[in-house]
Formats: sequence, structure tokens, C-alpha cells
Amino acid sequence: MMHKVLVQKIVSNIDQRFFDPNLTTILGGMCLINTVEMKRIYNREIVFSSESDFEKWYANWYPRIDQIHDTVGVPPKMCRKIIYVSEDSFFAGRLASYTGLDKLKIQKILNKVHQEQGHPVLARYLKALGYTGELICVYTSDLEEKLETALRMWERILDHTFRKGDRDFAKVELMYTGFWLDILGIKDSAVIYEAASKMILRGWVKLDPWFKKYPYGSEINHNLGVVGYVPFLTTKGDGSKLAFDEVPNFSNHRTFTIADEDMSWYVANLLFVKETVIEDGPVPWSLSKKQTNETIQKYLSQYFDLA
Repeated sequence: MMHKVLVQKIVSNIDQRFFDPNLTTILGGMCLINTVEMKRIYNREIVFSSESDFEKWYANWYPRIDQIHDTVGVPPKMCRKIIYVSEDSFFAGRLASYTGLDKLKIQKILNKVHQEQGHPVLARYLKALGYTGELICVYTSDLEEKLETALRMWERILDHTFRKGDRDFAKVELMYTGFWLDILGIKDSAVIYEAASKMILRGWVKLDPWFKKYPYGSEINHNLGVVGYVPFLTTKGDGSKLAFDEVPNFSNHRTFTIADEDMSWYVANLLFVKETVIEDGPVPWSLSKKQTNETIQKYLSQYFDLA
């Protein structure tokens, strides 16, 4: 069914203990600025005169609904905890190189806005889905020493030295291995929740051959599994490929107009299964389109209205 929300296991070698809610930690990550905006900043289509100018721009819209959805997709209502990573130091480094602004100041802005807006909105989203457990954000800026040590150990095993320009990307690759559990201090089982398309299409440097030798659920990755989910989608495709003002975000969610052709996608993305029925072909609504739009707006308000 095209409109049915799918949660698909994309790696088969996973022990059933990974789905024991009393033992399993769900792992995810929030993309702080999506590819479209990073390209616009790189191409100087978006220009900042100062760090405060950047903060004003960033705090005006962050987070977007697709960023919230794609952090862990639709996790189980019960699990040991959810831990997701904010790659603040990685994004700050790239933004500093693109803009000439101070990396540490940009990093502090990313952290501040995420703590004040991003994390609370994500918590509300998960609560609306029925999750009531612990939600923890970890920042790469707090883990730099551990990540560097783990990367050097991985290089020894791989018999490969990552180039300077690839090291941040390689540290992201580490987050899909058993090394990430050691960095986070997780001794029991964990499952990575990742948009399936991003796992498949990403151009890994060393991860693909690594998993041919050490599949999930075996040897060094014995207590780590992965579940792929369908990312936030619209009629234009993956929501992360849209500009921030083309999706509901922190500032526009009350006035954002959802196109008729996108309503079924929003229903599927946000799992309004109790209010709306979605099937193949022409979408038969159990609510009118007006009522469906009002329902979507109600849920968006639950997520974004922090007052």
C-alpha cells in the first residue's frame, strides 16, 4: 500500500532480544541543518553578517517537522530508552568554513537552539506517539575525544587511515558500529532506527565492506541491530530535500498550508490512524479534507507550541 506507513527491518541478522523493551535502547540522530540549506549557505545564497545574525535565522525556524520525524522515525512505545545524537561540532565546523564565522560560537548557538526548541519539540512528538520513556540527546562536541580514540582503533582494524577531510564523516560511520555503543556506555542491546533510503543511498567510505565481514548481530556488532523506516515524504519526495519554509517548522506551523495532494502523506507520516483511513488509489477520507487538515494542524500544535 503506497500510503501505508512501513517499518521495515533491512538487516536480517538480528536476535529477538533486540526487541525486548526492557533491554533495548533505540539509537537515532537529528540532522541540525538539512542538505538544501547547507548548499544554499555554501553557495552564499544565504549570507550571515555575524553569529547573532545566524542565530536569528536558525532560531526562527528550527526544528522542521521532517527533522523531528526522521530522528528515530516511529519507535516502539516501550523501550529501555531513546538516545539520539546531535552532530553539533560537525555542523559547526562546516558552517564556519562556509561562512567565516567562529566555529565555537556557532556550535554554542546550535546547542542553545536545540536545547530550547529542538529537544522539547521532539519530546512532544514522541509523547503524541505514545512514548513515555527517557529521551537523551548526546552531542558530538562532548564526545570528541572518545570519537577520535574509537576512530583510531577502527583504523587499526581496517588497516586504513582516513584523510583529514574524511574524519568527521568517518566518525558518523562509527555511529553505525559496535564502537558507538562503547562510546555511549551501552552494555545491553541497542537498535539503530534509520531512514532506510539514507542507509542504502549514502556513500560510505568503509562501512559497507565492514558489515560484509561483521554483520549486525554478530561478533563485534553482536548486540547491535538496525531497523529501517520510511522517512518523512511528500508528493515532492523526501521532505529533507525541501527548503525549511516548504515544510511545517517552529515558526510557520500555525499558518502552513498543506496542499490537498500532500494530505495523505502527512497523515501517513504522522500516523493519524485513529482519525483517518488511508488506502490505495484515490484516497477515501473518513474525515473531510477540511477536518483532516484541522487534525494535522492540531497535531502540529501539540509538537511545536511550547508555551
